[in-house]
Amino acid sequence: MPYHDHTMSTATAAKNAVGSFREVVQDLLVPELKAVKVSVDSLHSEIGFLRSETKVSLDSLRSETKVALDSLRSETKVSLDSLRSELKGSLDSLREEVKLRDEISSQGMRNLSEKLDFAIDIRERLATLEARLPRQ
Repeated sequence: MPYHDHTMSTATAAKNAVGSFREVVQDLLVPELKAVKVSVDSLHSEIGFLRSETKVSLDSLRSETKVALDSLRSETKVSLDSLRSELKGSLDSLREEVKLRDEISSQGMRNLSEKLDFAIDIRERLATLEARLPRQ
């Protein structure tokens, strides 16, 4: 066999080996790679769906929380307004009672003062009458 034929047959054998290897790779790896690509695409779709569901859930939770907080604020305001009104009413009532007791006390002091003035006046008159009486 001439050198040229031997080189050609080695080259042909190498090409055949490469071709055979390529076929083995395509037969074994390509279907696996396609299956992996399908799985990755499926996962991308599922992740997109989960993101969408999560966004909807978070938006809903945000909305429910806002409604609950608004309701709580409203209830708190009503409670505070009611408490403020009750306290104002109690303070007004207390002021009236203190004012009434002060008026009663003042009237009592005036009455006592008038009675004391009357008693002093009577004592002075009595002292004058006693001074006029003959001494025994």
